[in-house]
Amino acid sequence: MKQPFQILLYCSLIGLASLASAQNHNSIPIIFDTDFAMPPTDDALALMLALQSPELNILGITTVAGNSSLERATSDVLRMLEIAERIDIPVYEGADLPLVHRISNFAVNKYGSWYSDAPPPEPYGGYAKKKIENQSAAVYIEKKVLANPGEITIVALGPLTNIAQAIQNNPDFAKKVKRLFIMGGAIASLPDGSGNITPNAEYNFWVDPEAARITLRSGIPIELSPLNVSRKSALTRDWYEKMVAVKTPLTDLLKIGLGPRFKEDPDRVWLMYDQITIASLIDPSLVVSKKMYVDVNDNHDISYGVSIAGSEVWPGAEGAQKMNVQYDLDWPRFMQLFIKRLQQPLND
Repeated sequence: MKQPFQILLYCSLIGLASLASAQNHNSIPIIFDTDFAMPPTDDALALMLALQSPELNILGITTVAGNSSLERATSDVLRMLEIAERIDIPVYEGADLPLVHRISNFAVNKYGSWYSDAPPPEPYGGYAKKKIENQSAAVYIEKKVLANPGEITIVALGPLTNIAQAIQNNPDFAKKVKRLFIMGGAIASLPDGSGNITPNAEYNFWVDPEAARITLRSGIPIELSPLNVSRKSALTRDWYEKMVAVKTPLTDLLKIGLGPRFKEDPDRVWLMYDQITIASLIDPSLVVSKKMYVDVNDNHDISYGVSIAGSEVWPGAEGAQKMNVQYDLDWPRFMQLFIKRLQQPLND
């Protein structure tokens, strides 16, 4: 027979287990698709925010070539999960090249190394002991969504190659995705809508325009977070110092990634891209969105990779889909959320 203290302890444990179960039940199950690299990249800071947010349940992380090579994206995200003490999250390696787009002199000289197959540099603290899963990213995404129809939200923070492959692999896939949050595009018909790789093309869409067009036309409910909303952000040294005022494994990593850059240039201002996409999933009231039809130019011409949006369908965009397009941001409130989450103890 249990003693009173044992009964009380047992009931407390049951209560805690029930609370944890309820919190997990209420969280949003997501697949985190990323062209990852360690800080100061936006993907790294976005993953920190996602890991520290109880509103989100990261089912798996899928990597894709984008900001850096696929090899670096995978190596760095495995190490990040070790630092964040979340080795329970599986990682699946994805596409190492876009569907069609190939290396050019412009790509080499401008930005990024999505085309590279060089060995990844050693991440902070050494290469991870954690290993990738055997399944490819596109197959994992497809099977996970089909096994949980209408339940999974995908957050795509790099080129959309993995997502497009899943769409092409199975005609039922797009109908089974609950929502897709995309960091990509630049909408010229809204303020701050110029490109960041060519005059009008945003980097993620430019790396794989064919994948972007397939994905945006797929019928999946989409929330688009383009450069327009990113340009409402401004990470200054003052904000950085507030972030790292509390010591945690994640803020220590920020000091290593961002500290030397602010020391070299105290007046530098960083835009925040992927972080806003994640924050808008956690708290939609942080952003202002507009319903628009959005399409992507996949013709290999002067406008390759350019995203176009309008309130009505125009000639040539008959297959364009209407979606939420973010264009404004409550920056102070976003930063308050971001700092609070990063300063929490791990797995809090």
